[in-house]
Amino acid sequence: MKKQLLFVTILSVAIGSFSQNSQPLKPMGMIDSRLIATNKFGNEQTSTISNKQKAKPFTFPSQSASKTSVTATWQVISSSMNIYGVTLSYCKPLQWNDELNAVSFIHRKSPTYSISPLPSSVAETGDIVAMVSTNCGATWDSTAIYSDDNFWGRYPGGAIYNPPSTPVNIDINKAYIVGAGPTEGAGIQPWMGNWYTSKKLGGVNYNNAPSTIPNAQQVMPSGGPFSLGVPSRHDFSAYGFTATDDGKMKVLAGIRNDALEVDTAIMLMTGTYTNGVFAWSGKVFDPPTTKASDGSDNLGPRYTMAWNESGTVGYIVTIGAKLGATGSNTGLQPIVYKTTNSGSTWSLESAINFNLPGYNSLKKKLWSVNADPDLVVPNFLWMEGFDAAVDANGKLHLFTTLVGHLSNDADSLNFVAQWSSEKYLWPHEVLQSNSSAIHPYLWDFVYSGTNASPKWSYRLIDSMATEGPGGSTTDAGYQDNPWDMNPSGEKVRVDARLQMSRTPDGKHLLYTWTDSDSAFTENQKKWNNIPNIKARLYDADIMALSPTKLDVTVNSSGDVANRALCHFVSPKFKLVAKNVSAINVEVPMTISNSNPYGQLTTNTHWYSCAGLSFVRPQYSDPIVEPDDVGIADNNAISAASSYLYPNPAKNNVTVGLNLVSASNVQIEVLNTIGQTMKTLSSQCQVGENAIAINLEGLAKGIYFVNIKIDNASSNKKLVIE
Repeated sequence: MKKQLLFVTILSVAIGSFSQNSQPLKPMGMIDSRLIATNKFGNEQTSTISNKQKAKPFTFPSQSASKTSVTATWQVISSSMNIYGVTLSYCKPLQWNDELNAVSFIHRKSPTYSISPLPSSVAETGDIVAMVSTNCGATWDSTAIYSDDNFWGRYPGGAIYNPPSTPVNIDINKAYIVGAGPTEGAGIQPWMGNWYTSKKLGGVNYNNAPSTIPNAQQVMPSGGPFSLGVPSRHDFSAYGFTATDDGKMKVLAGIRNDALEVDTAIMLMTGTYTNGVFAWSGKVFDPPTTKASDGSDNLGPRYTMAWNESGTVGYIVTIGAKLGATGSNTGLQPIVYKTTNSGSTWSLESAINFNLPGYNSLKKKLWSVNADPDLVVPNFLWMEGFDAAVDANGKLHLFTTLVGHLSNDADSLNFVAQWSSEKYLWPHEVLQSNSSAIHPYLWDFVYSGTNASPKWSYRLIDSMATEGPGGSTTDAGYQDNPWDMNPSGEKVRVDARLQMSRTPDGKHLLYTWTDSDSAFTENQKKWNNIPNIKARLYDADIMALSPTKLDVTVNSSGDVANRALCHFVSPKFKLVAKNVSAINVEVPMTISNSNPYGQLTTNTHWYSCAGLSFVRPQYSDPIVEPDDVGIADNNAISAASSYLYPNPAKNNVTVGLNLVSASNVQIEVLNTIGQTMKTLSSQCQVGENAIAINLEGLAKGIYFVNIKIDNASSNKKLVIE
């Protein structure tokens, strides 16, 4: 009761402060993100949905093609008996092995796939199948890898194990498929434990029978009392499945305090190949977090990890309120563990210090109702997804979006504000205290190491126009959620599924997410219900973000365009070519959906080996380094990352730039002695902007284009042919 009274008091302060300031948009209430965490993106049920409960398919208006360079042919590769196996973006069931040039996708079986021996009808939704392709998806083989009548497989993740050897093995027949996930039983015994499985690939092994070799299939029950002293106890082994070149297979799980119904620690499970099967061992990480008054840890419900290719450098990332933090650091923020010796030892790393003045520009994009108006506490909100990758220099990149905590009180950290009658998590409008619209900005936080200066830096990647609608009847956006209702009235919660990928050498990173064009959503609402996959590329060679944002699916055929739900992107992708103007890559991707959207009906898995071509960045980005004296603001980042195309040019050139706030942009074309030849002024909006410049009357030669965004500017070299 004490906690409930505290929340009511905070709400009164929130509404009162906005009434006094006559803000244009008021928060309507609060949501506890832990309640969403308990709903595993749709509660699985086995009863049939009646026809009258099925969702109607959307009728999509035609959209103008955005400026892209995408070659993505989507094909149906399989299906599952319901959607639940792919609703969690953290599982990593889609993986590309660069040594074998093989793609694997692990999923729950289709209605027509027959497992041998035949499982009971109630258990067959928990049978797991692996799809394998050695030609980037042109052709596929399938093989059954897990089946158990008592422990049903859920939320599968997995990858290909390629035995370490010199020279490197390139024979798929010597490789294994390895998978893991939580188990459920009989519908009334949820989350009974975890399943682990492996099976040799190639030839006769592509069949419909899981391996019968002893310990090829393993079940580790979650039963027994909660205790950090029992390493075998772990729950929901479904996060960040990773394979590294040292032959180790890794997956994260929680350790759950049953009495409080929350996770209180993390388990890293590591699989080591031994005599034809994998032996799994666990290591416990107990993050030092504050506790709420009921004794529960202020620890987020999602985890991720990232490793370099060799498996020597690895990071485990959870979100929690770190014990001893003060001021703006008291929120749900990254708690990072690092190894540099393949996991033999781990160290708890330095946290982000949001109290530094270098973070003031970032915090202005958030909102707070603390008594101290300068105390803004960032919340790394897991609800739209977050992910991590390691670059070529061993640095950790954490891809996330942020909201502001309502309070830094330990009892209130899981509560966030909701805005307008739609109860958005972001206002999506300009507030008096902020010159730009507050909506979901996407950030890359880079950790260079405890001994580095700065330890942490950050870069603005992009922003989203929409946010995910909820799945429970009382959730915001429920009515605009395109999924049908299950017998309990619940839908599948939709999220942007932020994911990161890297090339094997870590020199190129890919950021992907889904977003909807709100000009085409119903009544222009900000709900992400006609999603397409977006992508941006980072070049670690010069530490710069490509100015190109690609829309991977908007022009796709079939049930893909505007329906890119439950997508996965391989944690690794292939660099195809890199020249002076472009970076071309191939990225395995999947989308899973049905038409109309049905939770308990057959859902199709679409696959593409997407060919993406990004403009190659020419200059390093001035990322924000808060430990330094000089502080770069967002306008400086936008100006520096602006670009000219085509270049060389003839009669016309276009300035491309991405803005985080509506700004006045002034452009000057100067000759080599600094004389102004052309001027142009434009009021630009948030997001991508393209400003055309007529070059008629200018002689052939070299010029400079000065791009000024409010008080920040950048010069670009222009060649006129």
